[in-house]
Amino acid sequence: MKHPYYIVAPRYIRTTAGVRVLYKLCDLINKAGVSAFIYLRPHSNHDLASSPMDVAPFLSKKIIDYHFCCGQTPIVIYPETFQISRFSAPVRVRYILNYEGLLSHSDCLDDDYLLSYSDNIATKINSEKPTGTIFLPVSDPDFYCPPISEKRSGGVFYAGKYKYHFSGKTFPITDGMPEITRDQLNSQTPEQIRALFQSAEFFYCYEDSALALEAMLCACPVVFLPNEHFQEPLGAKELAGLGYAWGNSPEQLAHAVATVKQARERYFYLLDQAVEAVKTFIHQSQPLAAKTTYKAPFAFDLMANPSSVQIILDLIRLLKEVVQDKGLKKTIQIVIKRLRSGRLVLH
Repeated sequence: MKHPYYIVAPRYIRTTAGVRVLYKLCDLINKAGVSAFIYLRPHSNHDLASSPMDVAPFLSKKIIDYHFCCGQTPIVIYPETFQISRFSAPVRVRYILNYEGLLSHSDCLDDDYLLSYSDNIATKINSEKPTGTIFLPVSDPDFYCPPISEKRSGGVFYAGKYKYHFSGKTFPITDGMPEITRDQLNSQTPEQIRALFQSAEFFYCYEDSALALEAMLCACPVVFLPNEHFQEPLGAKELAGLGYAWGNSPEQLAHAVATVKQARERYFYLLDQAVEAVKTFIHQSQPLAAKTTYKAPFAFDLMANPSSVQIILDLIRLLKEVVQDKGLKKTIQIVIKRLRSGRLVLH
């Protein structure tokens, strides 16, 4: 019996690498011959969104009940930014996509299995629990490709989290350069970003980002700019130091230029390795589910059904409009807040 995988993820967001990794993991598990589903937890104000590139079906209560009736114990995979303790997950797998504590604080490592995105992350995990590593490249090498012309000039930079999350000040070296942004009204389209990578001499990056890999795929050398929030690339070992400079010293810049074409070759190797790593993870995690008693169906959060949640929210807001009692109004406000945050759970 093959036990299914429930992967906790938000709605699909093309510009967020971590989200894309979760959907790609679901895709590769399904293609390996085991059932995997996305346990969707979108914001209530957003529409349902799935990956157009991956086999990543959404989980439903009907599917959960079917697995329970068949005695198939689900293996619940979730990123480190999400609190899993409120769900009755029989087998938990924490997929650590970034260095612990960089973007969020999570609960203690009490999982059945710890999965890390890269070897650099894995070396910083202090645990005796079973662990594995799955480095999942999520960029499209057919779309991000080298230009026909080799003429390049100028630079382009990205400072997403560094600038807008940590309020960091950019360095003089990137002054006057075009800035790539994400999720803003004037942000570039994928086609425009590709054009920038195909024409720029260097891509300067203040943090880890899938954009760095996409630049390398376009044969644009990457210059990582170390700062207090960025001390080493997440996938340094996986990338084998190819295609990028750590800092902007002449020696590092020369190394990036000399190895950027090898970085594209390395990317295809990493794609093949990811498929094998997923198969290894399945082989190691299935016995955990086989020896775990599945006592009650996995708790199904209301947020997994966005259309129903939106209807409920609208009805509650309408109720709030006509209620006069202050105490009841306060209770209604708490219910609305918990629905939005996903803390109201339907068993």
